[in-house]
Amino acid sequence: MSKIYEALENAQKESRELTTTKTELPQTTATAVLRSVAQMDFENEMIALYQNIETLLPDIERKVILFLSAKEGEGTSTIVREFARIAARKMGKQVFVLDSRRNSHQKCIYLHIIPEGSREGFETGNDAHREEMDLEMCPVDLPDGDTPLNFYSANIVDFWDSLRQKYDLVLIDSSSASSSPDGIEISRRVDGVVLVVEAEKTRWQVVENLKEKIEDSGGNILGMVFNKRRFYIPENIYQRL
Repeated sequence: MSKIYEALENAQKESRELTTTKTELPQTTATAVLRSVAQMDFENEMIALYQNIETLLPDIERKVILFLSAKEGEGTSTIVREFARIAARKMGKQVFVLDSRRNSHQKCIYLHIIPEGSREGFETGNDAHREEMDLEMCPVDLPDGDTPLNFYSANIVDFWDSLRQKYDLVLIDSSSASSSPDGIEISRRVDGVVLVVEAEKTRWQVVENLKEKIEDSGGNILGMVFNKRRFYIPENIYQRL
């Protein structure tokens, strides 16, 4: 009996030592791992979205894609810019981001994205060498002067085609459907639409309603991105943060 008791005592002692060792792990380690995993998941999702678009539009070499959410605050701009970065950096694409939101007053930003491991260079204004840029971002009233684009004109197709001559991807950062009808109108005349949904907050009925409006207008839905997802942390890790 004494040997069994001794074995149990030793096992409990080892267990306590193991628990102590785990508890004394640096706090930054768990935080860094979680952030790294979250960033990796986000990038992988953008890569999967890119591949899905390529699969669904195999015959269109240079694409015009609209990113649209049902309501404000769902993070459409964040998704568009991250997708643009992935497409330029990892896929080597020439990308143009058009901010179609009515309240946008930013200047054009020309962003040169070079292979991973190198620095990114930012330039603004007319001094930037556009022919050397991989990524450009502009609000709607700047590409052709001071006149805002008319998304309700059939001639908007000519504008998209002019951008196709230079860029592999034209990404449109649209106002939400609840704040402006522009997104639904734009969806009719582009190659496809990506819906941006705030995870765990936007009701599925709202998303379904937006999907129906886009399809009724003749739009082509390519996929859906769930933004602002929560990463649930196990209790034993959470206690170390």
